Amino acid sequence: MSENNMDNKNNENLQNSTPNNNEPLNGGENNNFQGRWDMPAHNGQEYQPPYGDKDYQASQQPPQEELHSLHPQQYSTQTGWQAGSGASSNKNFEKDSYRWNFSDYEAAQTVKPKKRRKGVVVFAVVMSCILVFGLASIVGVATYHMVAKNNAPVDDTPSVQVPASDLPSIELQDKPQTEETPSVDGKLTTEQIVEKVEPSVVGIVTYMNYQNYQASGQGSGIIMREDGYIVTNAHVVADAAGIKVILSNGEEYEARAVGIDNKVDVAVIKIEAEGLTAAEFGNSDQVKVGEKVIAIGTPRSMDFAGTVTQGIISGLNRTITADSQYTYSNLLQTDAAINPGNSGGALVNEYGQVIGINSAKIVTQTYEGIGFAIPSNEIKPIVDDLIQYGHVTGRVKLGIVASPVDEVLARMNGWPTGLLVQSTEEGSDISQKGVVPGDIITKAQDQDLDGFQSLKDVIDDMNPGDTVDLEVYRPSATTGGKGRFFNVSVALMEDTSSGTPSQQPSENYSQQPETQDPSQIPGGFDSYEDFFNYFFQ
Repeated sequence: MSENNMDNKNNENLQNSTPNNNEPLNGGENNNFQGRWDMPAHNGQEYQPPYGDKDYQASQQPPQEELHSLHPQQYSTQTGWQAGSGASSNKNFEKDSYRWNFSDYEAAQTVKPKKRRKGVVVFAVVMSCILVFGLASIVGVATYHMVAKNNAPVDDTPSVQVPASDLPSIELQDKPQTEETPSVDGKLTTEQIVEKVEPSVVGIVTYMNYQNYQASGQGSGIIMREDGYIVTNAHVVADAAGIKVILSNGEEYEARAVGIDNKVDVAVIKIEAEGLTAAEFGNSDQVKVGEKVIAIGTPRSMDFAGTVTQGIISGLNRTITADSQYTYSNLLQTDAAINPGNSGGALVNEYGQVIGINSAKIVTQTYEGIGFAIPSNEIKPIVDDLIQYGHVTGRVKLGIVASPVDEVLARMNGWPTGLLVQSTEEGSDISQKGVVPGDIITKAQDQDLDGFQSLKDVIDDMNPGDTVDLEVYRPSATTGGKGRFFNVSVALMEDTSSGTPSQQPSENYSQQPETQDPSQIPGGFDSYEDFFNYFFQ
């Protein structure tokens, strides 16, 4: 079928199905629908919906017998669905059949459905519950207090206002006044001892020169004279480039070393001050085991200056070796706590007398409460010599540097025990008598030698210039050869090795070569020193 024929047929159908605009729909006389479709005219007539045609409506109506048996319902744009009953409703069914009202349709399209905010509703409900619960709680508590107050027994006893000064409190009482005089036997209490000796104990800080002066050590000391002489341990001030002394009242002074003796671990320093409180020294030969003593010093740092600990004399004439180099004898042993920094402090008896200088302490996990002090009777001659001569006089030496040969080393090498000579001092009598490095001194004055202490016991009571008989073993120069023994008598030398150390920086740090090749010096600098100082200082 051609397109023109189809168009003509559709136009005919549309014309036949379009009712007259002036004719009411459904043939109803009271039909209020007067609206028109917004469609272009077709064949000279306005467009009408197909369900407005009478033939269409007649084809859609059910038989009359069904209308009488049913209770039809119809929808009204004004009142909604209407239910009918009986014949009356059937009569009105044709009259009130459904009619399309476009004004209601357009109005319905413009109205947007309201959004339900469920979160706001839930929040409002929760807050309402909380508010109700809170109000109920407040009302309940208030009601309880009102009932309890009304039921409380009435106390007719009048109230008493107590002054604040009469309220219960801790009462602080002053110490009972006692006489400050010593007891009959002259012994002092610990408080009296501290009051007497503490002003005589000072703190010492030492400095080393590492490009600039820095604090490197700390210890204690005892004022021995009013004009500023202070005794301490040698290891506290040895090799120090600078020394500072802090008195018990906080005053600070620069100090200089007067003399140092490493063999007994005693040193004397001096500050420029007058009218100081000097300590009283007692006779250490009278000390007995079990005697009460206290130790005063500056452990750890200057924050703990004037620390006091208490104990007893645990032993006498003790000998210890420090750093495998020096052996100290005739020491006092005490259980008073002596910590690092206490070195050089005072060990005091019950009479307020200094009987020793705290010198060393064994610090291990298996030893506790073992401290040592140099007896005052050992200190006096050394201090006197250090002040007068700068070193200890009357002390003798062989003039050698040696190392001990114990039994193990002797068996391994086939040697006897003794002292293996490593070097001899120039100008010494022992070097002139033919003793050379590699020889082993086995006896002195017919006493077997097994170390330094055995030699010291032999020569300590001798004076410079006295002779000592030695037995010497010289090993064979060939492997497996047999060595030989020989005897010599040598004169002892005076030991002045404990002198005053220099308090100036070592010359090795500042000494420069006499000449420098200018071609090797970086440009712009007169010397290597200026070059390094520019970049590294």
